[in-house]
Amino acid sequence: MPNRARRRLFLLGFTFIAIAVLVALWPHAQRGIMRQGVGGTPELSLVLAARDIEYCAPATPCGPGSRTDTIFYVRLLGKRAWVVAIPRDTYVETGDYRGKINAVYGFEGPEGLARAVEQVLGLPVDHYAVLTLDLAARAVNAVGGVTVYLPDEMNYDDNAADLHIHIPAGRQHLNGEQAVGYMRFRGWVGDDLSRLDRIKEVVLQVMKRALSPANWSRVPALLRDFWSDMETDVDVSRVLALLPDLRGLDLKTATLPTREEGIYLVFDDAMRRSFLAAFMGIDEQPAVPPPEAKVLILDGSGAGLGEAYAKGLERLALPAPEVRRIRLQEASKVLVDTALEAGGYYAEAVHLPLVSRFRLYYDADVVIVLGRDLVP
Repeated sequence: MPNRARRRLFLLGFTFIAIAVLVALWPHAQRGIMRQGVGGTPELSLVLAARDIEYCAPATPCGPGSRTDTIFYVRLLGKRAWVVAIPRDTYVETGDYRGKINAVYGFEGPEGLARAVEQVLGLPVDHYAVLTLDLAARAVNAVGGVTVYLPDEMNYDDNAADLHIHIPAGRQHLNGEQAVGYMRFRGWVGDDLSRLDRIKEVVLQVMKRALSPANWSRVPALLRDFWSDMETDVDVSRVLALLPDLRGLDLKTATLPTREEGIYLVFDDAMRRSFLAAFMGIDEQPAVPPPEAKVLILDGSGAGLGEAYAKGLERLALPAPEVRRIRLQEASKVLVDTALEAGGYYAEAVHLPLVSRFRLYYDADVVIVLGRDLVP
């Protein structure tokens, strides 16, 4: 039998379906899919997970496995959406199960996984969607592929799992098969958290491409095609009825902060409260001065946007950050290691996704990366 590492395949098959569901569902609380949030604003919460593959023999897949190594919590409030990536080794206690969250699905099904996510975040979960690996390449190909920037080449071969990843360094446009390899690659400095960041990068790109008017006419057929491979409590007919109402969506992503304890990743109430307040604005305290933090802007836009962003922060009465120009970057983001409050504050100020638990190699608490996606 192949070893455990070969079975723990990181998945991206949820992307297109997730985006279509997210964007389609938010405007229609009156149809019974969504709740009413504060002030009557439509609100929805959803667990998105992707199942791994079980191997009967080397290079011989048996079908979908019982683990969900990719788990996202999604919250929609009006036209805003927050996506929280939950590391697969997070410890949970739900029902009769005690252990890593990625194994909950095999013991208690999608409803049990939803309950586990509720326990982790302390937030309600209304719906679930569990996908399989074969949707991954189809999802990315459906929107014409994705473009990424690799600081170094990716080269990896696992004949037993029939996995071969070979992507050159630099700016690359990836098709579906290549994008799945990009998500599953293990050869750089980086653990599961860094791979979660790559998944979030691709999700944002797929979302932008899916929301392009050029793709709207294709969405109904694609949804019908994908829906039979998805385990969900949301009926496809309801989603199809909502597609004409697609609108722009403000999407922010982050990874749940945890700490290591043996073989598990754990969290505590203080970490959770701090994260939810900084990232989602939940249980916010009365207005306080901006958090003290050393901020660095890395301008990889190729258009000299760094100085403009620095002046914009000054106009908000924030300290002037240092600006450095770097090689071209495709995706803009705000990076922090443990300074979650400061990271959330600056991510909100510049309207960019927050990447937490990121190992910073700069003398700064918050790093704002500006990429080509900001250039018209």
